[in-house]
Amino acid sequence: MPEPGQSQLSRLLKAHPKVRPQLARAVGSLIGVSLVALSALGGLVIWHLIRRGRLIQAAIPPPRPLKWPELERNLEPERKPRPDPEPSGEDNPRTRESGLP
Repeated sequence: MPEPGQSQLSRLLKAHPKVRPQLARAVGSLIGVSLVALSALGGLVIWHLIRRGRLIQAAIPPPRPLKWPELERNLEPERKPRPDPEPSGEDNPRTRESGLP
């Protein structure tokens, strides 16, 4: 597989090695400016969301007083008797009629 050829930037840097520090500073400055711009944009988004939330909250009326009905406090719930389990085997009338064991 043939290796890709040199890029134009690589060829320029080989031809003019004194330009490399200037180019490095320019790229560093560009990255720094991009980072500052993204940080400012993030700050504006957060500020906007907080402001919008406060405006929405200010427009909502306060909650109305609510009167709950009085409930009887019965500490022990009523217990219903459990039904007896069905008899098994010979005692079960369904199995006797069908002839199943």
